[in-house]
Amino acid sequence: MEHAEVFFDKEDLTLKEIINEKKFTAYHKPYINRGISSATIWISFSLKNDSMQNIEKILVLTSPLIEHLALYRQNITNKPLFQGVLDTSNKHSTIFPYFNIKLAPQSSKKYYLKIKSVINPIDFGIWIYNKKQYIENDRSQQFINILLVGMVIMLMFYSFILSFYSKDRSYFYYSFYLFALITQQLTYLGLTQIYFPTEFVAVDLQITIFKITFLIITAALFSMYFLKTKNMPFIHKGYKLLIAISFIEMILLSIPKFYNLNIVIFTGTIFIIYNLYAGYLSYKIGNKQARLFILGFGIVFISYILIILDAIGLTSIMQKVQNILMIGTALEAFILSLAFVDKYAILQKEKEEVDVRILNELQNRNDIIKREVIKKTEELKSMVENRELLIKEIHHRVKNNLQIILSMVRLENDSIEQNMHKQNLNGLESRINAIAKTYDMLVIKDDLEEIDVAEYIESLIDDIQESYPKEKYHIRIKADIRATLPLRESIYLGLIINEMVTNTYKYAFDSYQGYINISIRKHRNRITLIYQDDGKGFDLKEKNNSLGLKLVNRLIHNQLKGSIKMHTTDHIQYVIRFTL
Repeated sequence: MEHAEVFFDKEDLTLKEIINEKKFTAYHKPYINRGISSATIWISFSLKNDSMQNIEKILVLTSPLIEHLALYRQNITNKPLFQGVLDTSNKHSTIFPYFNIKLAPQSSKKYYLKIKSVINPIDFGIWIYNKKQYIENDRSQQFINILLVGMVIMLMFYSFILSFYSKDRSYFYYSFYLFALITQQLTYLGLTQIYFPTEFVAVDLQITIFKITFLIITAALFSMYFLKTKNMPFIHKGYKLLIAISFIEMILLSIPKFYNLNIVIFTGTIFIIYNLYAGYLSYKIGNKQARLFILGFGIVFISYILIILDAIGLTSIMQKVQNILMIGTALEAFILSLAFVDKYAILQKEKEEVDVRILNELQNRNDIIKREVIKKTEELKSMVENRELLIKEIHHRVKNNLQIILSMVRLENDSIEQNMHKQNLNGLESRINAIAKTYDMLVIKDDLEEIDVAEYIESLIDDIQESYPKEKYHIRIKADIRATLPLRESIYLGLIINEMVTNTYKYAFDSYQGYINISIRKHRNRITLIYQDDGKGFDLKEKNNSLGLKLVNRLIHNQLKGSIKMHTTDHIQYVIRFTL
């Protein structure tokens, strides 16, 4: 390029007009970098062969993005050779376009190169290479680029699949961000025109703005979810604004009439700076996972800044390191993938810390609850003991009162001489004694809820037998009792048995001898009492209105809510059933 002459044509002149008007001027830089430009670039240069042999070389233009290239040879200006992204006459096989050059011995030729690119930025150099050596170098460069792209593609699919398993939307948007990066880099690396049909290449060239704005939108969405910007409302709104601006640019600037790549590049620059700022703020407020985010986008930031400076014509870094952005992209993708690992490592550590805090809190709460339970248990135990003492005291006083009443009845009974009144008072005395016995047992025993019916009935029978002269009455009583009953039911049952045994003693035996069988069974909550003697029986109709039978019937039906079956013709048998 230092030995060439250049003309930047803004008037769309023909080669003949440019030569005739002597438009070419000397150019002393190794590269031409015009950024986005609608001007046609004409380059004039001469090649000389001083040797005695034919020389075959290739002329390489070091940019995969140039849309139209035409090489004019001296004296054959009407038959140019074509290359470029949009050239469909040649199958692209190398990253950079090239022309075959052949020089005869001791000869020189003048060439004119026409370059026009209105969509992609213009940044190139012109070099002469040995074709075989260039093809080998190009294959190596393609292999490296394909490896880098393949690595990013694997990370893209990994993130996409992982997004469904983890339910983490940052993975989902990250996979689309990588997809946008890949589509952009395939074009900038020159791989699209090599490995895709020419029809697709033409379409791909027309959607440059769409791809860049899509890249910004997906990167913004990924950043929002990865950095959890909802916790930073101002930053969150900033991302939404950038997405809205990029979406408008995607629609409006893709229209040929309004096409302006510089605006999109400016938006991309603002986004990269804003992204790093958001990452810094997120890290500052305690989001530790933002550290690798800053590193990853920091690498891309440097790469993008260099490329943007190249695109606007301030540097020619792309001529020295053609795949700088792809290297930066691969590094960024790798670092951001590590950021996901780092994110879950941080979350796991935080979870463990939270688990420890929860366990400590649970232990503290358990200790507090345990102390409270012990305290309440002691209080309840004290209350129960006090209640039991109070109930025992009440039972004791009831027993004493019944004993006083019983003593008064006995005194009254001793002072009465009429036999009929004595019998009535004896019956009353027996009934009061039956009730007093239950309270006597409650005072003696610790159980204040239930009474051992066998012990109670046997004690009651002993008292009845003691009240009748043993030398006159020879009545055997067999009691088979297997039950415990509450206080209320025990009192009623004692009164019933007292009446039955007393009546047997009074009326059943003319010879004052015989037997009585008493059986009480408890099955779950059902009680069965069977009372029988071998006395003479009685006429139920005659005795139906007696006080004893009335008392028994009322106790069974009204108090115990039970039933009674009676056999009284030749002996006595009562079957009483009730439910607790």
